[in-house]
Amino acid sequence: MLTALTVLLSGVVACQGGNGGDSAVVDPYDPAAVRYGLAPQPHPDVTYQPDVVFVGGGGNAVRSVTDDGLTWRIDPEAKHAEDLAPGRVMFLTSRAVGRVVQVRRDGGDLAVTIAPVELTEVIRDGSFRTDGPVTLDRPIAYSAGTPAWTVADLPPEPTPSGGTGGGAVIAESGGGLPDGVARAGPGGGSPVGRARLVPVGAPAPRPPAPPGRLSGKETARTGDAQLTAECCGDGVTARFDYDDSEIRMNGSVSLLMDRPRGTFDFAISGATITRAEFSITGGAGLRVAVKAATKVGNTRNLSKSLVLPTSFDFPVGTILGVPFSVRVSQSLEIKTAFSAKDGYLEAGGEYSLSGAFGYGYHRPYWGPVSPGGFGVRKSLTNSITGVSVGVSGLVVSYDVKFSVGIGVVGFHAGLYVALRASVGASLGSGAGAPLLACRGAGFGLTLRYGLDYSIPKVVADVLNFFLRTFNTKPIKQRGELGDEHVVLRRSETVPPDAPLCVG
Repeated sequence: MLTALTVLLSGVVACQGGNGGDSAVVDPYDPAAVRYGLAPQPHPDVTYQPDVVFVGGGGNAVRSVTDDGLTWRIDPEAKHAEDLAPGRVMFLTSRAVGRVVQVRRDGGDLAVTIAPVELTEVIRDGSFRTDGPVTLDRPIAYSAGTPAWTVADLPPEPTPSGGTGGGAVIAESGGGLPDGVARAGPGGGSPVGRARLVPVGAPAPRPPAPPGRLSGKETARTGDAQLTAECCGDGVTARFDYDDSEIRMNGSVSLLMDRPRGTFDFAISGATITRAEFSITGGAGLRVAVKAATKVGNTRNLSKSLVLPTSFDFPVGTILGVPFSVRVSQSLEIKTAFSAKDGYLEAGGEYSLSGAFGYGYHRPYWGPVSPGGFGVRKSLTNSITGVSVGVSGLVVSYDVKFSVGIGVVGFHAGLYVALRASVGASLGSGAGAPLLACRGAGFGLTLRYGLDYSIPKVVADVLNFFLRTFNTKPIKQRGELGDEHVVLRRSETVPPDAPLCVG
């Protein structure tokens, strides 16, 4: 059960922007709210920006939403729907909120395309707080289907001359593309996997995203990758299985948790966040298990970004009429480094953590709260096994982000705190003695935190292709303010007792 919430009022005499909304649904777990989000309610103690339009009906007014969360098909008869126009901000539900870039009638629907907005583009003044912890035990899963940004090639590593050795690739071909974006051959646009994207004038059909549902596990397949997200009673887990017939890599990474809970308290004044506190308690450890195999050796190695297209929302109801939710999202980066054909490498480990993680902000000062109690439950180094006549290596970086705010899958405007764990394992055969293996492992943990939003670069790049069609300013990868703090770096090498492994 969610802990009851109370509010601290800002003391600001509000001037209500927009038109005012209406919806009889106030339960965030009502079926209409679960599918498409909870409706906002105007409140005298919150000042909205003057261009905000409250569209009535909440989730009951939504017919569908595209897989990138940017085009909403709504009931054209919904209250104040006729006031929507490019440049204004639609606020229909906790998810259906953004700056309008296009409104068009399509059959019996009103198709409204929006661009993501920062929280202060919606709210000008207000103070919002949980009275007690929000228990993360009843997730609503929102899936984006298989949008173009799910699997992407990582940018090439810098060369000694400072270049990258090639253009940055932002997404694999495969999966749905945004409206107004088409594939093109060489010579135009930016590279996207083995294809390129260029904006076009006419919107192309996109599949709708599945409606939200009460679930703690969602699986999506895109291209050569299958991704599974799980949340949250005993932790958050990302599972992946990548197989392109030449390279295979699979595994899972889990942030282990014991009854996770979240609290937040922040104030907005004059469209600026002036105070913020956000923390997550219940951290208990980190577990990783990975396997990789290759048939092509150093001819081609794997270097992929995997953004899991599922977020888990924990609605907190409305605070001063604003339908906030705590959201959990995950992403991965996976890399292999095989120097010989028919290589295989496997590793697994588990580490303990304890305490809360989060931050406090009182403009302009930051104070991170880092987890402690680090310990080794199962050594990654001791677990490394493999077969290769050369050096083999793999790296997995896992990012699990908790945010509180409003917005769609992939973009949540509010406050955020994230843990990024990077794990590397290597196995090198001793010269002339392939049975003598030198094992090494590294582990790093970084705390990231900030105000408004932080999204993977590939998501920003693909959405900006779409927004360019409407001559809309591009979104940035990070919102108003943010910082990061290195919690831990650890490395060790365990060579066998033989001189062939040294040097």
